[in-house]
Amino acid sequence: MASDFYRLRNRSILDLLKSSGYVQDHDAITEQQLQVVFEANPELIHPWFILSEDKRTKYGYYLLPPGGSPNKGADWVVGYYPGGKEEHFSGGPSACARFVKFEAENLRYMIEGGPPIKTMGTDRSRQL
Repeated sequence: MASDFYRLRNRSILDLLKSSGYVQDHDAITEQQLQVVFEANPELIHPWFILSEDKRTKYGYYLLPPGGSPNKGADWVVGYYPGGKEEHFSGGPSACARFVKFEAENLRYMIEGGPPIKTMGTDRSRQL
């Protein structure tokens, strides 16, 4: 989906999520399935990292590769801004799978008209 977003340049990420069928059948796509896809196709990870970097929002999930600013460590990092804790992963496929599932769920709630979800941090948002 992220690679299509950058390749097509004429559809929003929300439109791409809707057309993917995810909104209607979100429980059918698991984080483990996404990890298998990213393990088999590691070139799909980079567009998700770029999408994470390009976000202009007051809150949301992010994905950082090893050594990427402000992540100076050797692990991949998935976190929630502002104020959420960070999760560290040794591999890009598992980190990207976590980020994509969190991001897809947040977008799904936006489409359905609910508040954003959050797995890390305050109690004010839905928990995934």
